[in-house]
Amino acid sequence: MRRKFSQTLVSCALMASVSVACGQADQTNSESKVYGGSKVKAGEWGSTIALSQGGSMYCSGTAITPYVVISAAHCAEGMSASSVTVYVGDGKDGGSVKGQYAVSKIVGSPKYNGNKGNDISYVVLKTPLDLPESAYVPVLTDSAEIKELLAIGAKAHIVGFGLRNGNGFGLKYEVDTTVVKSISTSLSYDAANEIAIGGGGKDSCNGDSGGPVYGQLKSGEWRVYGITSRGGSCGTGGIYGLMHSNICWVQEDSGLDLGLPAGVCGDVETPTQPEEPTTPTTPTTPTEPTQPSTPDNNDNSGSTGGICDWWPGLCS
Repeated sequence: MRRKFSQTLVSCALMASVSVACGQADQTNSESKVYGGSKVKAGEWGSTIALSQGGSMYCSGTAITPYVVISAAHCAEGMSASSVTVYVGDGKDGGSVKGQYAVSKIVGSPKYNGNKGNDISYVVLKTPLDLPESAYVPVLTDSAEIKELLAIGAKAHIVGFGLRNGNGFGLKYEVDTTVVKSISTSLSYDAANEIAIGGGGKDSCNGDSGGPVYGQLKSGEWRVYGITSRGGSCGTGGIYGLMHSNICWVQEDSGLDLGLPAGVCGDVETPTQPEEPTTPTTPTTPTEPTQPSTPDNNDNSGSTGGICDWWPGLCS
């Protein structure tokens, strides 16, 4: 029961007729959106991005470095790098946008089986995102911080471009909710790799798939830890992948440095960052050798990161 957009739903929403004919999103759709929240202020949560195909948003995601975006595995299914772009910004009502950034690779976890667990993918960009360093939120990896933010009742902050209560979508929205033991639907989850969040009208929904869940530590610092995966009726809560469970696979498989703390992924060879094209420099004329300078006796220097089958009721 994934939470990305189907083309049917996108078309219906653009015609402003998301009704019984297309499936009531808040009653029968299992895809994720930010539900019961409010519009993000311009420029905030810049690392929350949208994946676009054919000029329309279909999933959300999280940029964890200028070159790497984390999303859900089901957002990568059937997708090629050439068909997907990454959109950065506050969004557009209706979701009709083409991303500004081309993709060189989109890879879903080989452990994902369409059911529970391992619903994670990564996207590598051809060019780096034009975001300030402060926009990137560190991935939750510290054991003490994990215990704090994943405790039952801990506050959780969901951000995404998905459907809203009034069936609009495409704008970046946010909602504060909490970590729960289970959600009201019968969906089960892998407690070692997933977490249940939300309910009571505060949730994610269609279009939020792959998007982030953030948590704020007692110190005031933020961490990103959740990946929107699936849920029941919008507003009843959802299941989210835990980013730290698969982040070392992302770093190893991509071969890129994700900026993770030392030791998180064990003693492995340090990954690299993509090399940016360089402009050949003009050769310079060798300079005349200089004469040794007179030693200064006072010198103290040392020498020294089937659509309709997926969502029952969506296309009925």
